[in-house]
Amino acid sequence: MTLVSFDGITVALTEVQDNPAKYARALERAKKVPGHAVCRCLPESPRAPLRLVIRRYGALFHLARWPDDGHRHNAKTCSFYRAVSQPDRSSSDTLAAIRTIAGGLDVKLSTSLSVRTVGQSTRQSSDQTSSGTSRRPAPLLGFLQRVWEDAGLNEWAGAPSRGWGACNAQLLSVLGDGKLNGKSMQDVLHVMRRYDDADSSSVLAEFQSFLDRIVTTPARSNRGLLIAELRSVEPSRYGFVVRLRQTRETFFASKAVIDSAADSFRSAWAMIGDACARVVTLAVIERTKEGNLRIVDCALQLCNSTFLPCDSSFEVAMANRLVAQRRRFVKPMRLERGDAMLPDFRLTDTTVPTAIEVYGMQGNAQYMARKAEKQALYARERTPCVEWVPPDDLASVRLPDGA
Repeated sequence: MTLVSFDGITVALTEVQDNPAKYARALERAKKVPGHAVCRCLPESPRAPLRLVIRRYGALFHLARWPDDGHRHNAKTCSFYRAVSQPDRSSSDTLAAIRTIAGGLDVKLSTSLSVRTVGQSTRQSSDQTSSGTSRRPAPLLGFLQRVWEDAGLNEWAGAPSRGWGACNAQLLSVLGDGKLNGKSMQDVLHVMRRYDDADSSSVLAEFQSFLDRIVTTPARSNRGLLIAELRSVEPSRYGFVVRLRQTRETFFASKAVIDSAADSFRSAWAMIGDACARVVTLAVIERTKEGNLRIVDCALQLCNSTFLPCDSSFEVAMANRLVAQRRRFVKPMRLERGDAMLPDFRLTDTTVPTAIEVYGMQGNAQYMARKAEKQALYARERTPCVEWVPPDDLASVRLPDGA
């Protein structure tokens, strides 16, 4: 359990993440003096304390890793830890769709957040006029996965569980005071908060303030983006009703949008409502002429029961087993060219990092060729690898002992 200190108090990081309103005033004071919080994951060093950035998001505050300080945290237990070898995504590529800036992220999405309602608008368009030096736009899923990785939600340090409160806090700490399609990140993107009876009025007010900015007039529709856990998708008289776990608000979607989501994100779609998994959505929302909330585009990310990203139901089962056994591991995210050769998971609590491969598509020629290529790569580099070939029983797979 990681402890953090600010404003003269020391509490568990998970307590701060699950109850942000409770610590808002103390974090606000600490943001002013001394200007940071302190992580207690390691014995204190008076000369170089493990400082944490305190970022405001709306009326609340969240803790983020201090720049270039991730390697100093406890590699075994702290969610702020990042290895030095991990690439810095704030590169000099000025045309990159997603850039790291001082206050958070600067993002250009392929989906427009403001469209004319006169005539038919397209789902994929830019908020800005294009030029010869225009930045490359990011698709919704690419943005969601990048934020998930930057927030460290693809890593597991051996904790017994993780809920949506921690996910919310870690996502907001990464997004920060960033920009999205040239607009303030906090104005156009809302990460649903974990519902808390003790702070229900604040949670509802914060969400309503976001929804109030989604306005459709006869000339223009101002849209918003929402990150939340998907609960269900049900057919209705005029299309589909979409329900999210963190709110009772009802969202509608057309058959075309739902068919596209079901086809594009098949593994995630198949596990909506499954108690063993979580499905996270990044949804583009606008209002109808009648004032109803309508999803016009979305991306779905399949996760295990503790919000670790997965690519299939078999990976969900493996990730759940690793969490249950309190293993330390990472799910490498396939975000760049060449990432296809990454392992499905990597154990980090073994003497030498151990790859875990879940080979769940037997019979597909292209998949089998890549499997053979991976096996050859592991053999050539002498990388320990554990393989699971469903439908073999997962319990029969022997994992190496952890340190």
